[in-house]
Amino acid sequence: MRNKNTFKYPPAGVENMVLREAGAAALEETKLVVNVRAAKDQLSSLLEQAANGNEVIITSDGLPKAKLVPVRARRRPFRVDWEHLRSMPLKNGVTPAEIFVRQDRDGRP
Repeated sequence: MRNKNTFKYPPAGVENMVLREAGAAALEETKLVVNVRAAKDQLSSLLEQAANGNEVIITSDGLPKAKLVPVRARRRPFRVDWEHLRSMPLKNGVTPAEIFVRQDRDGRP
């Protein structure tokens, strides 16, 4: 149950101080907590903070509702070096995969 004496929004200017301090320390990973009204006003700067590696938590009525985090770049898909594979010698006494695949395909109806 919430206490009725709590404020929904901090005094004016507090969010800007938090954002300025975080902007000065943009190289350090920090966690910012901003209410939804301040987030609406400062969305561009909050996105920059997230892009710089900082976590931004957006609250509503004093409760966390959303989190802005940096997007991690997708890994490049794995590529096979076919020339390297072809250059590798076959081991003696080992059945090549081609024969296993051919036997499996021939055995199907």
